[in-house]
Amino acid sequence: GREGGREGGREDGQGARGQTVAFAAYLNKPIKASHLYEVLVQIFAQEVQPGEKSEETEKPLFDSEMGQRWPLRILMAEDNAVNQKLTLRLLERLGYRADVVGNGVEVLEALRRQTYDMILMDVQMPELDGLEATRRIHQEWDVDRRPRVVAMTANAMKEDREACLAAGMDDYISKPIRVEELVRALSMCQSLPASSEGS
Repeated sequence: GREGGREGGREDGQGARGQTVAFAAYLNKPIKASHLYEVLVQIFAQEVQPGEKSEETEKPLFDSEMGQRWPLRILMAEDNAVNQKLTLRLLERLGYRADVVGNGVEVLEALRRQTYDMILMDVQMPELDGLEATRRIHQEWDVDRRPRVVAMTANAMKEDREACLAAGMDDYISKPIRVEELVRALSMCQSLPASSEGS
């Protein structure tokens, strides 16, 4: 019968009854960390899961000209290197670039150097977390000079959202970041005048 361990489609992408299985990606063992990272970037940068088709999903997944129509100076505060690269990749595919810092202290230092329209602010960071950094932004910058602060957090509980808003954050997106949420957050800044010059 089933010698060799290849029956049932375990090696050829078919199920036990001959049905094709849609895999998001393939990895060969031993798995290299660099290859795993690249595969994760490709998977998380997709808005639609394989096999899903509808009238809406036939539209382009990424509007690469969004950044030209609505130019924004973006600062991303995120201490995790993988999350940094994933978010930067999503932004790039929408036509945006962002400066990156690793904690709240660096956020304040960056704001003192130049003007930003938006901060994508991780909530949990070393030295100074996103909540406290946002409170200090409100203390140091007037409403017409401070950027829109968008919280990024893996905690999706109602109380977590309320804590972000109570700290003075303007918006909230959950991690892993979905394209639709990122586009919505960027679009909320469109009515604000984009910075054209550094300080």
